[in-house]
Amino acid sequence: MFKISACGWSLTGRPADVLQRVRGAGFDEIDLWPSGWSGIAGTEQISAAGLTLVCAGVSTVITPPETGMNALAGPEAGRVLPYFSGAIERAGALGARAVYMVSPDIRLTDDAYYGRAMARLADAAAAAGVRLCIEPHPGRALSTSAETLDFVRRVDHENLYVLIDLGHALISGEDPADAVRSAGGRLGYVHVDDNDGREDLHLPLFTGVLTPAVAEGFLDALAESSYGGGMGIELKPTGGAPLSGLVAAREFIRGWEIRRGM
Repeated sequence: MFKISACGWSLTGRPADVLQRVRGAGFDEIDLWPSGWSGIAGTEQISAAGLTLVCAGVSTVITPPETGMNALAGPEAGRVLPYFSGAIERAGALGARAVYMVSPDIRLTDDAYYGRAMARLADAAAAAGVRLCIEPHPGRALSTSAETLDFVRRVDHENLYVLIDLGHALISGEDPADAVRSAGGRLGYVHVDDNDGREDLHLPLFTGVLTPAVAEGFLDALAESSYGGGMGIELKPTGGAPLSGLVAAREFIRGWEIRRGM
């Protein structure tokens, strides 16, 4: 069975309250952003809520003025690396086994600086006991799973992986099952969500263009690849009833597992 996690940023409210709401909805695992763990004292608070932190997003780290994630792709990368590596270390200290980042929001004619920066962050992640994943995101430097996988293979760091987002594949026009099969052992984490095929809306499953057949094909590919990582359900908190959407997605996946005999 897959480890199904609720992405904590799908809900609004104080971080401690989000922990309780996620646990009350029957989840055992949670994913967090730095904005969510800023109000959490440590692993004890997460475990006391009956939860385990599976994955953390570290793209939202606050960096010095006039820098940010785009600096990772240029000669000023050294100025921002400590901020991202610090977030990775914090995630590991809170129990996460994986962390992820999106790529810069500019197209790169030369990704040498970015490759070196990500290799250094992959080193930091290894030291923290977590795997570092890059999430392809339409409109960013690495916008497709194929581009991201090619970049990861060229960097050739043993602790650098691809995160495949089901919803992002719907926008980029990629077959999410094929993306899983192509990634193979470089698949580090998975996000599950839906959208209208144009914008990254993070809708509840089957309220956009996603069909059960595509979702089941994606899950089939994960099972056949012997993927052992987690699966984060990622919704927008403004989507009406995000907690219900998180539960519905989990129950769809659990139902698929039962039918498959997992």
